[in-house]
Amino acid sequence: MYIDGGIKRRKLMKNVERGKMMKKHKTSKNKGNLLLTIYFMIIVILCLTTFSIFYFKEKILSIGNSNISDYEQYNKHYVLITNNRDTAFWEVVYESAKEEAKKDSAYIEYMGKDLSTDYNVKEYLRIAIDCNVDGIIIEADESDEVAKLIDEAEEKGIRVVTVLKDSLKSNRQSFIGINNYTLGQLYGQQVLEIQDKNTKRILVLMNSNDSVTNQNIIYSSLKETIKNAPQKNKPLQIDNIMVNNENVFSSEEAIRDIIMDEAISPNIMICLSGVDTQCAYQAVVDHNKVGIINILGYYSTPDILTAVKKKIIHSTILIDASQMGSLAVQALNDSIKGNRVSEYLPVDIELITLANVDSYMEKIDEGK
Repeated sequence: MYIDGGIKRRKLMKNVERGKMMKKHKTSKNKGNLLLTIYFMIIVILCLTTFSIFYFKEKILSIGNSNISDYEQYNKHYVLITNNRDTAFWEVVYESAKEEAKKDSAYIEYMGKDLSTDYNVKEYLRIAIDCNVDGIIIEADESDEVAKLIDEAEEKGIRVVTVLKDSLKSNRQSFIGINNYTLGQLYGQQVLEIQDKNTKRILVLMNSNDSVTNQNIIYSSLKETIKNAPQKNKPLQIDNIMVNNENVFSSEEAIRDIIMDEAISPNIMICLSGVDTQCAYQAVVDHNKVGIINILGYYSTPDILTAVKKKIIHSTILIDASQMGSLAVQALNDSIKGNRVSEYLPVDIELITLANVDSYMEKIDEGK
């Protein structure tokens, strides 16, 4: 029994030793696999790092070796500030001004065009002054705030030119716009041409956001032209009404209310803005008033020209927006160079009717 017990103990000890050796061998093998994995990961990381360094080095070298002539350099910075940045009219003014500015190594920025936040004219004017630009082209107004800001800009050596709407109280260099008296005469002549025995009421849509003085000149000239002409029929009733055309929706609502109200609905409606013109002809179509209400429009978008072609709009006034942009930049350049600049530079206006609308539509199709 003693001998058997000794044999059993020795066998048991051998089994324990064999187990320890197998466990040790297995642990060593696991450690080896882990080390191989770590070494592999280090190699991969080193390869990726080397490739990244090489790639970005090549990119930097390619940028450094790029032709610097690909970038345009400018000597002056101008800005264009308008009340409404979404109209076709101001787009044409801007594009023309940009082309003219390039001739004198100047860059022109249309302030607010690509901003999500909408500021008013006074705020953009304040920003332009703080940025110390070289020149400002602005659709101004008659407010004291705008006049003071323009004077501040001039005192700092920033030249200011007003376009379409002036700031008479300010020290701006020049005003580029239309002759409002002549415009009123042109509208008056159109009224006399289309009136008949059924024409009783003429209504002028005046923009509540525009210069009252300028619009009153147009309105007075219109009335004077009609009054002084030989009357075919009894005297016409000529009125005006303020319309908020800050956006299309407010203009649409106001014009719809006018058309639907028999007490104020006119025989001839005269629009002094492109927005009102488009809203007026659309309202006339929507409410079956074509031929009942004659529209004298303003500006020449493709839609407005199409309406003239379809006899929905009798005629429309075209202001040479391209000429306006070019003259504004020329005035800035001359004033900065110390040359004498005229206080008022007139822009051409044209009358578009059924007789000549095709030629204007062709110009748009040709991209002119």
